Amino acid sequence: MLVLPAIDLYGGLAVRLRQGDFANITNYGDPVAIAQKFAASGATHLHIVDLQAARSGQTAPDTAAIVRKIVDQTDLLVEIGGGVRSLVDVERWLERGVWRCVLGTAAVRSRDLVQRAIDRYGTAVTVGVDARDGSVATAGWLDTEEISAHQFAIELYGLGLRECIYTDISRDGMLSGANVDAAVALAQASGLRVVVSGGVRNLDDIRAVRAREDQGLSGVIAGKAIYEETLDVAAALRVAEGR
Repeated sequence: MLVLPAIDLYGGLAVRLRQGDFANITNYGDPVAIAQKFAASGATHLHIVDLQAARSGQTAPDTAAIVRKIVDQTDLLVEIGGGVRSLVDVERWLERGVWRCVLGTAAVRSRDLVQRAIDRYGTAVTVGVDARDGSVATAGWLDTEEISAHQFAIELYGLGLRECIYTDISRDGMLSGANVDAAVALAQASGLRVVVSGGVRNLDDIRAVRAREDQGLSGVIAGKAIYEETLDVAAALRVAEGR
């Protein structure tokens, strides 16, 4: 089971939003230094969200430079989402040394893109299934689509995807506990392995995800809990490994 510490990038800084609200933002400082700290704690993977690109569809030059520094200065396997809306975007990130790209809005609006991305890049591409009240949210969570998270996940499985990232937007940045039941329900409905995101608070959430690996859960993403020190990365990794 993977534990992926998270960095949300905005204006060249590591930040966190509450429930995706850009009016409710907290600044945590230098993202490269934070990534180095995660690596020193034993993390092997890192989840990055380009918040500016998620809203505008365009990656800022400073974001690309930051991600490249993290790749070059740590051994972390970096996955990135936010504004990845074409095969060209995927190719650019992979050329910068990123391990995996996360399609979001583009995957909802073009199944053909998902199919072509999977055919060309295989497991170097995944999809974020971001849910608000059971429906899929897009465009930096500013829009809600007329498709349920379950139906979207079922369609993704049919296109050949085998793992997704599931985020319960209502819990994101709230430290209210991960919605493990909803993640399991998504996995069971679709056949996808699911990485759980949103609301992770402490080691109990890591234990809850690990306890249900056999029901389709494959990992957990943690952000604010780490920054607010309610979750220690090294301790989370030990729980994930069964130690």
